[in-house]
Amino acid sequence: MTRDFLDALERRYQSYVDTFRDAQGNLSHMLQLKWDHTLGVVRDARLIMSGERWPEGERALGEACALLHDAGRYSQLQEFGTFQDAKSIDHAVRGVEVIVERRLLEGLADREARQVLAAVAAHNKKDLPASLDAATARLAHLVRDADKLDIFRVMETAIGDGSLERNPEIAWELQIKGAPSPEVVGAVRAGHSVSYANVKTLSDFVLIQVGWLIKGFHFDEALRLAVARRALEYREAYLKTLSDDAGAALCCAAARAALRDKGLGLPAA
Repeated sequence: MTRDFLDALERRYQSYVDTFRDAQGNLSHMLQLKWDHTLGVVRDARLIMSGERWPEGERALGEACALLHDAGRYSQLQEFGTFQDAKSIDHAVRGVEVIVERRLLEGLADREARQVLAAVAAHNKKDLPASLDAATARLAHLVRDADKLDIFRVMETAIGDGSLERNPEIAWELQIKGAPSPEVVGAVRAGHSVSYANVKTLSDFVLIQVGWLIKGFHFDEALRLAVARRALEYREAYLKTLSDDAGAALCCAAARAALRDKGLGLPAA
């Protein structure tokens, strides 16, 4: 993919997003949040690719995957009033449909188009499909890592500016105060994926993010960025405001130990 094609793709995608603006030209708060998230994922994808020393010729394709990863979110919210896939549709599947129907990749080589579609389709799955070839899996991992990094930012911003309270949909409308579920604590400490069926409180939601620091990032550069941004310290402090349950502290300790084992000591206070 050339830079010229990426520039054209950005314009095409912006035009699609603009169809969801109101008469005054504004996106709703939740859609604006999603657009800002998309831009954040693109920024973090660039940082990861730079830190991992991707060849310059491969980076435009990585940015394209990051740009389009949430293409399904806009019509999802419009049709169902929620970003929760369990209550609506798989937003990655919808994203592929949007990309194809809007011909956003028209003119791109077939192989690269298939890679973008596969990365978008796989970015929200528990595990990547074993059928992905190495190059496509690398792109999917890039999107998944950059997505997590910006979700950290989204969560911290929503807490800091009060939008989490005004728009509980950001955190799945979960119970704000309350202890984490034992099943979530157990999964996070063990480095396992959390079953969303066990997520009942905001503590559970935050602990999912703590778990990413144990076994959620593919690229070393993504984990280094998370550490530099003090993702663990922020969540550890915030969890104390939600509950005094010991489980959250145990999960944070497990994350700290995992980072130490990987040679990623936390920044000095």
